Amino acid sequence: MQHWQFLRFGSSCLVLLCVCDSMSALAAEHWIATGVAKQDITPNHPVLLGGFGGRPGEHQGIDQKLWARSLAVGRRNPVVLVAVDSGGVPAHVVQRVALVLERRFGVTAARLVVCSTHTHNAPNLPGYAPVVWRGHTTPAQVRRVERYALWLEDMIVKVAAAALADRQDAVLAWGQGQTRFGGNRRALVGGKWRGFGFQRDGPVDHSVPVMTARNRQGSIFAIWVNYACHCTTVGSRNYVSGDWAGCANEEIEKGFPGAVALTTIGCGADVGPQPSGSLKIARRHGVTLGRVVKKVVEGSMETLASEPDAVQKSVRLPLANIPSRAEFERRAAVADYHGQHATLMLERLDQNGELEKTVPYTMTTWRFGKQLGLVFLAGEVVVDYAVRLKTELDGGRIWINAWANDVPSYIPSRRILREGGYEAEFSQIYYGLPASYAPGIEDQIVAEVHQLLGPTFRTGEGQLTRDQFQFPTGNEWLSERLGPWLVELPGSELTKMSRLRRLARVSQSGFAAITSPSPILSTWFNYTGTQQERPFIRQETKGTALAWRTPAVTVTAGKEPVVLLFLGSVGWSSEPATAGFQLSLNGKEALVFDITRRIDEWVSTDARVRLDYFPTWISDLDSAGLFYLQVAAGLLEDQTPVNVRVTSLGAGSKRWFAIDTIRDVKSVEKIVHQALQVRSP
Repeated sequence: MQHWQFLRFGSSCLVLLCVCDSMSALAAEHWIATGVAKQDITPNHPVLLGGFGGRPGEHQGIDQKLWARSLAVGRRNPVVLVAVDSGGVPAHVVQRVALVLERRFGVTAARLVVCSTHTHNAPNLPGYAPVVWRGHTTPAQVRRVERYALWLEDMIVKVAAAALADRQDAVLAWGQGQTRFGGNRRALVGGKWRGFGFQRDGPVDHSVPVMTARNRQGSIFAIWVNYACHCTTVGSRNYVSGDWAGCANEEIEKGFPGAVALTTIGCGADVGPQPSGSLKIARRHGVTLGRVVKKVVEGSMETLASEPDAVQKSVRLPLANIPSRAEFERRAAVADYHGQHATLMLERLDQNGELEKTVPYTMTTWRFGKQLGLVFLAGEVVVDYAVRLKTELDGGRIWINAWANDVPSYIPSRRILREGGYEAEFSQIYYGLPASYAPGIEDQIVAEVHQLLGPTFRTGEGQLTRDQFQFPTGNEWLSERLGPWLVELPGSELTKMSRLRRLARVSQSGFAAITSPSPILSTWFNYTGTQQERPFIRQETKGTALAWRTPAVTVTAGKEPVVLLFLGSVGWSSEPATAGFQLSLNGKEALVFDITRRIDEWVSTDARVRLDYFPTWISDLDSAGLFYLQVAAGLLEDQTPVNVRVTSLGAGSKRWFAIDTIRDVKSVEKIVHQALQVRSP
C-alpha cells in the first residue's frame, strides 16, 4: 500500500513538473520586448491653440500639462506608437520624425505611428487646418507657432527613443470594455445637417479596447486605451489642456501606480462628449474611462502570443467637382473664412497652375497574429467607418484608431456626404482643400483595410453587443451619469436635498405645451447633460418672453402649496448681469429669478410663490435641471391649466433661459430621487 502511494505521489510530481515546465515554456514564448515612456510637451511660451476658430489670441494659461507618450513593441523589428496631446500632427512632422528614428534605430516609417488625441486645447502646428488662423495672426505669433512645432518634433523623437531604450520582457494582453459618454453631434432635420448638437439615434462606437504590458514581476507598466469621441469637452476656453483624453491618462496612472497610460482616439469625428462644457466635466469623463480600464484589467484579458507585423499603404482620395478660378476670385472678395480659403486656392493656382484633385491618405495595420488587428487611419474619421468595419470584419478582434500619421481633413462617409454639413463641406475650408470628397472614398478606404488585414479577420463571432453602436435613451443616460455626478457634490449642497425629496412626493407636471407663437429654438445641453433642441429666450432685449401651459392642476382645499415641476436650463454666467427673469402665473407677476449654477431658490415678496432649482448638469457657464414651482392653493383653480410666462428684465446681455418640452417629468424626478437616496447627506 505504501509503495503504491509512493508511486502515485511520484507520478503526480512528474506530471506537475511537466505541467510547470510546459507553462514556463509557454510563458517564455509570450515574452514580447516592450518599452514605454512619456515626455512633457506643455508649451513654455505663448502660442496659438488649434481646434477652434475665433479665439482671441495666444493661450491665456495652463489647465493641464500636455504629454507625448510612446509604446515600443518588439525586439528585432519593433513598432512604435507615439500618442501626442495635439489637435493634429501633420504628415510632414511625422515624416521628419520617421527619418530620424530610421537612421538612429532602424525603425522604418511603416512601423511608426503618431496618433493625435485631437484635444482642441493644444498648440496649433503649421500645416494643420491652415485656414483656421489664416489672416488672423501677427508675424511674431507665427514664429512662436513654428518654434513650438520644431521643439515638438524633437520631443516626439525623444519619447520614441526613450520607449525603445526602455524595452523589457513583457506579457501583452488585451480586452474590451464599453463606455457611453460619446454621442453623435450631427443634428439633422429631414435627413440634412442643420448644425452641431446631439442626434440621439445617430451612430456611435462605445467600445473601449485596452492593452496592458506586465513585466517579469507581474506589474503593469503600460496601458493603452482607445475611445471614439472628440476631445472638445472643455470648449473654446483659451487654456492648455489634454481634455478628456489627458484626464483619462491621469486617472489610469493614478489607478495603476508606476504605469504609463496612452489614450488614442477611434473613429469619433462626428461624435462629441456628452455632457461637455468644462474641465471638471472632462475630468469626470476621465474618471469614467479609468473605471472601464480597471474593470477590463480585472476581467479576462487575452494574452498576445506574438510580436506584431506592420503594413502601411498610401492611396489618394478623389475630390468632387472643384470650383473654377472665377468662382474662387468671387469668394476671395469676402472677408471671412471662405474668403481666406479662396485666397489660398488662388495662391496655389498661381504657383502650380492647377489644384490637386486628390488627397494623399495613409493607412497602417498592426497584426498580432490572428488574435488582434489594429487599424490606424489618417484624419478625422467619422464613426460610420468603425461601424462598417467592425460589422464586415470580426469586430471582436478589430481595434481602430483615427488621427494617425496625418490629419489631412475630416474623412466623411457616403452617408455624411449625402447629409451635407460641417464634416462633409465647411471643414474642407478649414483644411484648405478645394472641394468636398467624392462619395466613393468610403468604399475605397474600407476595401484597403480589408486587404491590409487579410482574410484572417473576415470571419468570427464578432463579440459585439447590441448597444455598442447606439446611444442610450435620455432617461437611461441620466440614470447612468447622475450617480457618479452626485458623488462629487459637497455635503453642504446635499443637505439642501431634504426639501426636494418632500416636494417630489406631491409634485405635478408643470409643462404641457408652448404657447409662445413661433418661439426661438436652439440646441444646447438639457437636464440629462445631452444636447436637445428647445425654446429659449436671451436677455438681449427687455421684455422678450417665453410662455407655456401646464396640464390641468389638482388643487386640494386646505392643503398647500401646489407643486409644479418643469425642466429647463439657464446660462452664460460670463455675460453682463441683469435684473434677471420675471416669472408670471396666469398673467400676474409672481417672482424674479436669475441664472445660477448651483441649488438655488427664489421667493415672491408675499411668500406665496416659491421656485426651487436642482441642477442635474453644470458647466463653467450654464446649468440645467429641475424647477419646482410652489404656488399657494388660493392662487389657482382646481382642474384648470396654469399659464406660465418667463420674461427678460434686462437687455444687452446674452444670458438665457430655456425650457425642456418634457411632459413626463415624474419619470425624470424618480430617477433623480433614486440617485439621491444612494447619496444621502
